[in-house]
Amino acid sequence: RQHCVIARRNDKFVLSDKSTNGTFVTVEGEEELILQRDEITLRKQGWISFGRPRGAGGDVVEFFCD
Repeated sequence: RQHCVIARRNDKFVLSDKSTNGTFVTVEGEEELILQRDEITLRKQGWISFGRPRGAGGDVVEFFCD
């Protein structure tokens, strides 16, 4: 299964949710967002959690963007 996709568009990285339960994205210093069949441009530093909020104990990926 494919939960989400991160693709490079020009000089940015865009995360697109493809899942049923959503993808939770937290950019450092900002509130956590839930994506459901939507997309976001990744920026700064943050965390991606699959299907549940980051604090709920699921798999988490940390990212860094310059």
